[in-house]
Formats: sequence, C-alpha cells, structure tokens
Amino acid sequence: MTIHRIMLPVGLRDDATRSVVWDDEAGTVEGDHRAVPWMQRVLADPERPIEIRPGGILWDLHDPGHRPDEFLVLLYVVHQPILEEPLRSTLPPVFDGVSTPPGEKAELLADEHGNPL
Repeated sequence: MTIHRIMLPVGLRDDATRSVVWDDEAGTVEGDHRAVPWMQRVLADPERPIEIRPGGILWDLHDPGHRPDEFLVLLYVVHQPILEEPLRSTLPPVFDGVSTPPGEKAELLADEHGNPL
C-alpha cells in the first residue's frame, strides 16, 4: 500500500491547509480537506473515461485512483496553484517529474442565460 499525504490550502486566500490522503494502490482518497468527498465520488464513478472540465480544459481520466498524472488533475481542480511553485514542491515524491495528461480545449458549459455551470 502506497499512501501519499498531500496538504492543500483550503482556499485561494487562506493559509490554512487540510489533508488529502491518497492510496494509489487501493485507488482511494481520505482526509479532512473539503474536496475529499468530491474526489471520492470521482474515484468511485464506474463510468470511464471520467470527464473533468475545469476552466475550459477537458480531461478524459481513465484511472485517477491509480495514476499520478490523472490524480494530479484532481488536485489541480481543487486548487489550481498546486501545479506552480512554491506549492508544486510540497507534493509527495510520487509526483516528481509528473505532468497532467494532455487536455483538450473545451467549451464552457452554460445555462440558458449564458452563466457558466
């Protein structure tokens, strides 16, 4: 079992951090960060690929519970600055040299009034 403890800021302007504990062998996530329940739902979703669309980028994820590059997408969705320094260097060694998989430009989803969903 390989467990990776990741500390993520709670918000963009908040210095408080909370844990995301990823078991890449079991393909599970736990912790006290507010995004953990969402991440658990994503990992439990039996439909593949899973479409993730943050900020106009579309990623088709096939195994984010076990693949560091795809789990990194989930971390990016939760806190986009995680891919940049100084936060990037706080990630566990499993992410060393790992990039998110290539995404595609996606149309932003909007409601009938043009408001982003």
